[in-house]
Amino acid sequence: MIRTCLLFCALAVALWGCRKEPGEGGLAEIRGSVYVVEYDDNTGQPTGDEYFAPEARVYIVYGDHDFHDDDVRTGPDGLFVFSWLRKGDYTVFTYSECPTCPSGTEQVSRQVTIDKRKEVITVPTLVIEEWR
Repeated sequence: MIRTCLLFCALAVALWGCRKEPGEGGLAEIRGSVYVVEYDDNTGQPTGDEYFAPEARVYIVYGDHDFHDDDVRTGPDGLFVFSWLRKGDYTVFTYSECPTCPSGTEQVSRQVTIDKRKEVITVPTLVIEEWR
């Protein structure tokens, strides 16, 4: 009887300990793009120059972590990909110039949930500002 109870407890602890949290180790991916809209410093108006941002840094937060867990740079076409993710909630973000913000930048983010093992999620475009 005690042996059965111990076996049951060990099995319960093993199953509970195998719970996977958001992060690397899965087969899903999150992809998207970063798009730049340029503004004139003097007028505050868009200059008309808009393009997909090459070499922009994009960050990802797994679940409810306080800091980013990984980052990538966009390719020449402004595209980014975070691969090998497990099911769960994620926040993807980059930074935009912000002349009225104390730090001079502001975060542009999207929150997504991966529900399936091999899911590919495309987040809406992250639009950032650059001031010239």
